[in-house]
Amino acid sequence: MVVIMMVAVITMIAVPSWRTMQVRNAVRALVNDYTVSLYLARTEAVRRNTRVSICPSNDGANCTDSALEAGWMVIVGLPTDANPDILQDVLPRARVRSEFANNALANRSITFLPNGQPAPNFAGNTLRVCPTDADLGALSREVALNRTARINLSSPGACNIPAIP
Repeated sequence: MVVIMMVAVITMIAVPSWRTMQVRNAVRALVNDYTVSLYLARTEAVRRNTRVSICPSNDGANCTDSALEAGWMVIVGLPTDANPDILQDVLPRARVRSEFANNALANRSITFLPNGQPAPNFAGNTLRVCPTDADLGALSREVALNRTARINLSSPGACNIPAIP
């Protein structure tokens, strides 16, 4: 009985830490994978000497009006092109939700030109990534991409995405 009691106490202590670790890893994985996709899009635009875009996609075939936790793609060409050449298709994510600071559809897709710079109409944007658990909002991260395609990662300490009604 003493051993069972000790196992129960250890389990009660370990479970919250395990949940926090899973959520932290989910947030960081989305941020890191999105950052790598930005670098891939930029590098491929220069290497292929053509436009390369990164856009949200929940079906893996076309750019869609969805959040990044539903997935995204890196494609050759513009987000509006039919049957694009897909360079990378990222699968949906669990335990996270995301939103861009400027969440208009046109601002969630980023197109890199052959010189490695974003398209002239891109004014910069910030991707906010938060856990789905409101009590773990301190684990939130942000990816800011400025007009010159410079990436800045930060931890705001709180979720900056409005609560889901």
